Amino acid sequence: MPATTAEPSGAVASLLWPDGGTGAGPEVQPLTEAAARDLQLAPLFDALSRDAPWLAEWYATPCADVETVVYRQQIATELEREEVAMPLATFARRIQRVRQRADAAQRVPHPYVAESWFLTNAQRYLHATTSLLEELDALHLEAPGMGSCRSALRAIVAGDRFRSLASATSAAQEAMDGVAYTVRVQTGRISVDRDHGEPDLSAEVAATFARFRTGPPREVERPPVEPGVDHVAARILELVADQHPDAFAALVDLHRHHRPLLDPTVAGLAREVPFYLAYHERLQRIRAAGLPLCQPELVAADAACSAEDSYDLAVALKQLADGKPVVANDWHLDPPERLLVVTGANQGGKTTFARAFGQLHHLASLGLPVPARRARVGLHDRLLTHFERQERITTLRGKLEDELVRVHALLEQATPDSVVFLNETFSSTTLQDARELGTAVLERLERVGVRAVFVTFVDELASVGRATVSMVATVAPDDPTVRTFRVLRRPPDGLAHAVALADRYGLTYEAIQDRSTPGTSTCCTPTTTSTSRWCWRSTRRRSATISASTSCSIAWPTAINGSVPLAARSCSRGSVTSTRSATGRPSSPTRSVPPRSSRGCTR
Repeated sequence: MPATTAEPSGAVASLLWPDGGTGAGPEVQPLTEAAARDLQLAPLFDALSRDAPWLAEWYATPCADVETVVYRQQIATELEREEVAMPLATFARRIQRVRQRADAAQRVPHPYVAESWFLTNAQRYLHATTSLLEELDALHLEAPGMGSCRSALRAIVAGDRFRSLASATSAAQEAMDGVAYTVRVQTGRISVDRDHGEPDLSAEVAATFARFRTGPPREVERPPVEPGVDHVAARILELVADQHPDAFAALVDLHRHHRPLLDPTVAGLAREVPFYLAYHERLQRIRAAGLPLCQPELVAADAACSAEDSYDLAVALKQLADGKPVVANDWHLDPPERLLVVTGANQGGKTTFARAFGQLHHLASLGLPVPARRARVGLHDRLLTHFERQERITTLRGKLEDELVRVHALLEQATPDSVVFLNETFSSTTLQDARELGTAVLERLERVGVRAVFVTFVDELASVGRATVSMVATVAPDDPTVRTFRVLRRPPDGLAHAVALADRYGLTYEAIQDRSTPGTSTCCTPTTTSTSRWCWRSTRRRSATISASTSCSIAWPTAINGSVPLAARSCSRGSVTSTRSATGRPSSPTRSVPPRSSRGCTR
């Protein structure tokens, strides 16, 4: 028979919305899949919503209402207390099982089986709701939202609908407890009859093993949905119902008059609890490592904002898993400052710094703790990103044209309340074009009034307009090849950090040219300037003796399979002597011990 619609209790409460609503406002734009990937939030959200798919949309949607975000912050802080989190986690798990079993019951073709499942579901629902209320009543709750949810649960439990369900469930269970029958299985035939005083084998088995009990029975975790019944078991149940019509009538009435089973507020609370608890569980490694987390102070979108010891959450989780340290950075924007332009060493942490900026803003708009020691941020209506993409032949556009199209679309969407993240934009073009295009984009962003971070290799962009702040990814003072991953607020240093890396790995122009010349060997030592070098070159048919502040020797390995061997080179500060023997092989060179500060290379 069709289900009747039960009226809700009238009590409305939500852990996400102060007024029990479900919307984030018409002007808020959810985080796109591309932006979530750019900010490394997509893997985090996928992990958080693995067991609760509906959470993915909630995590992707920012909230621009200060009152709502503060409401969530208070609840998130309350749920950090284990004595509050545990009852809610148990409640959410129980209600989720009720929902799964109800969905499975709709696919069961046997009426009495579905109705018996409904009875079990009703008992579980009543137990989960009353148990949560009892545990919350024993706690001191500071968050207003938690207090509102507790009051709503009280109203639900005391309401007519809940009490009627409890009464009908008790009556149906009492009637079913009085049903007793016997099943006789013979060859090819099963017969069902009333109970005629046969011994209860289940009771005898329980009594036999009672002597081994060492404590009170504990609740067993059942699977979310128990296996269904086959047609034989369903037929037995129908025969039992024919013999006990009154008992099964109570079961049918319960199923007919109390659907839908879950009160909307109870169902909503059970869905909202994992929004906080899944995130808290994911941050356990962060907390255990002592990394800071905080609830940011919310300010107006055009006010001063800042963060202390901010870090990329995704990178931090990976670093901790690998046993490596996590580097945190600070930043601040004081009006009229709105734009952070990040320059400096390649692979120096520029993109990671910018991602941390975007992650902090998005997580703050959800009302969740952010990866920083202290933070002051304004809420945003949308978070827009531009990362370098591979060329697609289907677009029929070159890389620069594709970048221009995407940046134009981003600028068209940006509003004064937006947060924008541009990473290595226009790196596919010449330095002059990148400077001119980058300047035009920054000037447009300044006119719009967005908060933005712009990662670039063009130092001149760090001084475009009054709204621009220069941030530099630094290197070790004594070795420009060592990245500190610290991003500091200062003018660009103008150093060619790539040259230092190329020199360290033998990838300078001179080194590559030397390797491309057959039968030659070159030993090069940097002079006082990083961009100029002097080299001494020797052909393979020369013998040489050199004494200088820096000296080189030519060594020739034995030919293999008759092939002409390549030259080997050794360099050191001090004095090196190398001679060629009459057989074509070098004699063992003699070398003075070089000082510790010397640089050596061997090919």
